[in-house]
Amino acid sequence: MGRRLKEVLYEYSINIALSLVVVFSALEGFKFHFPWFYVFLLTAVSTIFFLFLLKRPLLIVLLLIIILIGDFALFFGYRDILVSIFLYIEGFVKWINAYMNYAPSSPAFSALTEKYKVFTLFVTVGIVTFLISAMNGLMRSWFLTLLSGMIFFVVQWYNYVDKAYFYLMVYVLLCFTDIGVKNYFRKNGLRGPLSAFLAIVMLFSSISAFGAELMPKAFSPLKWDRLENWFYDTFPFTREWRNGEGKPKGTPAEDVFVSFASDLGGAAKVSNSVVMEVETKESTYLRGMVYDQYVISPSGKSRWTNYVQQYRYENVGGVIPVTFSRNVKYQIKSLKIIPVNIKSDILFSPWQPYKLSDSFYYEEENLNLKAKTSHATGEPYFVIYLTPSIDLKDLKEKGSTSLSEEERKRYLSYPSNLPERVKELAYSLTKDKQNQYDKVKAVEEYLRKFPYSLDVPPTPPGRDFVDYFLFDLKKGYCTHYATAMAVMLRTVGIPTRYVVGFKLPPAPDKNGKYIVTTADAHAWVEVYFDDYGWVTFEPTPHYPSIEFPIFLSSTSSDLPKEDILPDNRREEDFKNIEEGMSQSEKVTGSENAPVDKKKEIKLIEVLGAFLLIMASSIFALYFKKKKTLDKDEKYLVIYYYDKIVRKLSKRGFTMRDSETTLEYQERVAKEGYKDFEQITRIYNKTVYGSKRPSLEEIKRMKEFFDSLKKERKFDIKRILRI
Repeated sequence: MGRRLKEVLYEYSINIALSLVVVFSALEGFKFHFPWFYVFLLTAVSTIFFLFLLKRPLLIVLLLIIILIGDFALFFGYRDILVSIFLYIEGFVKWINAYMNYAPSSPAFSALTEKYKVFTLFVTVGIVTFLISAMNGLMRSWFLTLLSGMIFFVVQWYNYVDKAYFYLMVYVLLCFTDIGVKNYFRKNGLRGPLSAFLAIVMLFSSISAFGAELMPKAFSPLKWDRLENWFYDTFPFTREWRNGEGKPKGTPAEDVFVSFASDLGGAAKVSNSVVMEVETKESTYLRGMVYDQYVISPSGKSRWTNYVQQYRYENVGGVIPVTFSRNVKYQIKSLKIIPVNIKSDILFSPWQPYKLSDSFYYEEENLNLKAKTSHATGEPYFVIYLTPSIDLKDLKEKGSTSLSEEERKRYLSYPSNLPERVKELAYSLTKDKQNQYDKVKAVEEYLRKFPYSLDVPPTPPGRDFVDYFLFDLKKGYCTHYATAMAVMLRTVGIPTRYVVGFKLPPAPDKNGKYIVTTADAHAWVEVYFDDYGWVTFEPTPHYPSIEFPIFLSSTSSDLPKEDILPDNRREEDFKNIEEGMSQSEKVTGSENAPVDKKKEIKLIEVLGAFLLIMASSIFALYFKKKKTLDKDEKYLVIYYYDKIVRKLSKRGFTMRDSETTLEYQERVAKEGYKDFEQITRIYNKTVYGSKRPSLEEIKRMKEFFDSLKKERKFDIKRILRI
């Protein structure tokens, strides 16, 4: 096989490999799973296409012209099709924004995810292969290729894509290999065959890439509080990144309750720093974040996370759909939260939140709440919430059959390597119980017998958090009890989720306010029951168990008098509560307003104009360059000679650093390019003899260059002679 063919095959292979690593890691982040050979085939075709296209600017111009013609043809002849395409793209952009930021989940969004899933694959592959082909194929910049890839994988890893670390190692190994092989070809392979060189480079690349993984990392990082506080204030979304310091000085509350999900195990270090003041008529639970996936990381650490989520935006006045059945009575309640020592975009609320005094995002499945901007100290907000009235007798007749298959998969999942004795214990506690409620209470009462303690050792390496708590530690605080209860119930087929937030003190202060401190950070369990939806349970013995009343009948006077469901609610029901909100906060509206098609058509016109301007600019630059060349004969000789040498290099005749133009000419002429002697003579006469070339000589150089362009790039006969 000829040297040039080897170089070309290597170039395509390494770019495909680099693209594949990035694409597979990106799909891990999306939590999308496609057959590997589909992804490989699509990535290979896309890489070959872009490598071929990017080296041919005139072909790019032609492609843009075709796109423009198609755009205008659709606009004037088939406008409905163009609008449909635009609406699809607009919907995709909105969906991908929600999916990337909040990981969607509801049944409706799942259908939307399936709609855009394949399109996402094509877009991801297209973007990745284009960038890598541009950086590593066209620009041949190993530095940009390596740096951009490392940034991508690091960001992914900090966003809890665990496999990104492995992909990073593979990517770095490929980049190091690429650097070595490119130098091999640059030096014309005088040191030995490519196969031997490639084996050596890959060996040393592997040592370099994976050696970093084996080096000790147990050292304290440098601290620069001023820079850290500025960074997390400027980029608040990084607070939720892995190992993030996103709990700035002076905001210990979020640090505590978020760690209840991400740092399971070990002693709880809490203080009595005041977090917020709450004005309400009763002590209640304030939900901060709800989690649905208990996972064990490759390192053996257990934590809670979310499988997928979908957040929707609501302006002030917007309402959150009710999750319990129309047959369930409810009470309308409210509270006012005044942040004291916490700056967070998380909005706290009892179950079930219904209306807020601020613009907000709500997650459709778990009803996590986030503010549009972080609430600063002293900036209050109001929450209207609905409390379902639960009849214990009725609750005992409910199961969880109304959940969809997707929801059951989500709320019944647990790690495949969960120790068997955890499942056996859960089964032994519940096997004799006749209904779901009694099974839940059996597990809850069993756990409440364990002593409560904040001073507990961390989970030993290689041990599951729940298994260690149940069979060895046998004491702990809220995260131990809530996690154990949620996981144990899932093993016997009862849907659960893990909640972290704050439990209000038993009584208010003398001013009628509940003073919430970091010591009030708490974790508990919600269990799903048909009709009632998610019901709160308290397995931690430090707090009183939640008991439900028994109503004598559905017409009992003890039942609340409100309407069954607020779908056609009366605004007067909320009038007294909403008086506490400022008038400026009552503006209604929604970012989900109907789309104006006229506006879309205008956007299409803008897009078409942009493409037209871009194509015109490329044409202008091309013809300007050509016009400039026509005015300078000497420059034309240099220009064409350089282009000819590049073309010859692609055919295996790279000009060596030690060669003169005459030596290079002799080597090329021996392989069949006799006319190159005349080209070299014209070049030497012009450059070294300072003589002005004639128009015939310039024409001759152009013709020789054109003949090289027309010649087949992979001329097997010529390659075999190399």
